Amino acid sequence: MKKTFLFIMLSALTHIIFAQEKRALIIGIDEYTPPANEKATSQYRSVFRNLEGCRNDALSVKSVITAKYGFEEKNIDSLFNTSATHKNIINAMQQLLASSKPNDIAFIFYAGHGSQVNNSLSKETDKKDETIVPSDIWKDTIKDIRDKELSAIFNAFIDKGVELTVVMDCCHSGSISRGPELNPPKFRYLDIANYDAKDASAPTPPETRNNSNFLIMSAAQDVELASEQFDDNNVPHGAFTLALLQAINQQSVDASAMNLFSAARAILKANGKKQEPVLGGSIERQNETLFGIKKGLLPDKILVPVLENKNSKITLQAGFALSLNKDNELIHVENNDTVKLRIDSIISINKSLASIIKGDAKNIKAGELFEVSNWVSSDAPLLKLYIPETKFSFAEIQKFAAINNALKKQQQIKWTNNLEKVNPYASVFFVNDKFYANSNGKLEEVKSFNQQTVLSYTKKDSSLYVEIPPTANLTSAIKNRFKENSSIQIVHDVNQANYMLYGTIDENGNPAYGLRRVQTSADDSLESMPVQTKYFNLKDADANLTLADSIYEYAMRLSKIKGWLQLVTPSGTSSKFPFHLEIFNSETGKQIDTFTYKIGGQMSLHLVANENAAGMSMPKKYVYVFSIDRSGNMQSDYPGEDEGNVNNRFPKYDNDNLIRDFSLFDYEVSEPAGTDNFFLLASDEPITNYAMLFNQSGVRGITEDGNPLSKLLNLGNDNGTRGLRQLPLNWCLLKLSVKSTH
Repeated sequence: MKKTFLFIMLSALTHIIFAQEKRALIIGIDEYTPPANEKATSQYRSVFRNLEGCRNDALSVKSVITAKYGFEEKNIDSLFNTSATHKNIINAMQQLLASSKPNDIAFIFYAGHGSQVNNSLSKETDKKDETIVPSDIWKDTIKDIRDKELSAIFNAFIDKGVELTVVMDCCHSGSISRGPELNPPKFRYLDIANYDAKDASAPTPPETRNNSNFLIMSAAQDVELASEQFDDNNVPHGAFTLALLQAINQQSVDASAMNLFSAARAILKANGKKQEPVLGGSIERQNETLFGIKKGLLPDKILVPVLENKNSKITLQAGFALSLNKDNELIHVENNDTVKLRIDSIISINKSLASIIKGDAKNIKAGELFEVSNWVSSDAPLLKLYIPETKFSFAEIQKFAAINNALKKQQQIKWTNNLEKVNPYASVFFVNDKFYANSNGKLEEVKSFNQQTVLSYTKKDSSLYVEIPPTANLTSAIKNRFKENSSIQIVHDVNQANYMLYGTIDENGNPAYGLRRVQTSADDSLESMPVQTKYFNLKDADANLTLADSIYEYAMRLSKIKGWLQLVTPSGTSSKFPFHLEIFNSETGKQIDTFTYKIGGQMSLHLVANENAAGMSMPKKYVYVFSIDRSGNMQSDYPGEDEGNVNNRFPKYDNDNLIRDFSLFDYEVSEPAGTDNFFLLASDEPITNYAMLFNQSGVRGITEDGNPLSKLLNLGNDNGTRGLRQLPLNWCLLKLSVKSTH
């Protein structure tokens, strides 16, 4: 009787779990201009700009949700380019709503242009509605899809009891930077439409509804531009989508939406983007998984289907989007002891070629699933730099420095060379062999670089930032210094770079040089990656090699920070080590869940078990915690230097009961203000000389101890990690970023 009852209960539970269908609508629009044989007839706009990365975003997102989150192909509706018309988008959303039942999972992804329309009856102060832009907007009567229309649809999902997640990679208004930036990347914004919506309705914003099971991520705030960027494979994407995909690949399927968003934001900033993404939804919803799927229901692994088996060459439905690399090995999900593949090449976002290294090719059929069984480091550079090409002599640069020094002494302006403190009213800078001025958002070439011309771009009491170019000899010395380092790539297009060489003057008026982000914003001065590095002076014509060494040192430091923030570690973290990091205020005992704390605060870093950890069987791992500051210095935090590998094995138990919350160490939040990045490395094998490996001042490299992970710890160091290719799946990495302020 008991067995029968148990069987009925298990059957009912299984029915409940699998009755929760997952459906998605994926929209990616790059094509906004009319076809070659037609003319734009729109009454509302005259300019229609194409994009490059939206369809790539959509394909990547589709690949990830099928391989990692269990969305079935039959339940995913895709609208790309010309098929994403106004009518088709609305119909597809309505169809998704009609198909979804209470308790179902629904996901809407949009990558394309955003914009605004006037609304004289709006209750909002600016009298504007934010919009998404369909592909047929160039036609006579086609209008944008306004936020009020979208809110009404999203609220209908909530009213029906559907768990809805929305990701929007577009921008709804434009504000041009006044910083030193030329030819910015493509932005996902079209100018405001010239009609009045005259809509007095005011639907409740779905993200503000209590217990709504609604979550939305947006690529940028309403007053910002969402940019595109090229990934490490030179494939265009939305900057936010690219960062979100990396965060998803870094973390487990059970990671909270808040943790994924925070990781994506950190990666976005590490890529040098100044846009500020937005997360909307109740705190309860933000602490659930990305799509609201209950934790522990999905296997924490990437499942890769076979597309084709032709002449023993296997085509897999997985590629760049899943952070796969050449030499990744995969085992058959059901027959993992008999069939194994190795990836020979990554073809595209969602396709790769593999060869059979174990088993019989005849047994591999299309549709069969494989999972990754090893970890392979990426060959992509950790940092991309732009170094301006010039023909200037040292004497000519001294003249530029003298002009800048004279500008510094002008009383009617506020001269600055610190972009971490000021977003200047006017910037004058040197790119592509020319001087340019960006004055209050208006960009133009500077024909003659002199004091009078530069001042003409300012107004009384406005701030001014001026850069001077390097000498030809300095450019050559820097490029020669980087020749042997494959971790850092010198690029010729400034918009593909993370950082670039900038020139200023030191306290004595001498020319001086450092590195700055390509997209600058003082608002990002507390991020992990600095807006600017310190500068080093060029006192004489023979100081090029010394200065090149200093630039090299700081580029390596930047690459180290970026490399660790963006490192994609083995999949299946929660099944290998189902824990996460949390920070508590030692004085109040409360968790720091806003990811911000104050200088001088007393904190405690805790290792906390995930919800589903108690019933899992897991081998103990050796745990090490280290942090990396904005200067690229690595510091060992746990265990203590003299404690050895004795008490740092987890999980821990008390009378056979799992200890769910363990305080690792206490610390005081210290200067300087900025982002503190904590990393927890869990390994099956102990690292014998951890005190040395995790205490690294700068990037000079470390002595390895024979453990394969010690090579990993050289990430971003002078001797680099390019020789590191494969590691077994017996380790994992947890990350936590917290911003410290005054």
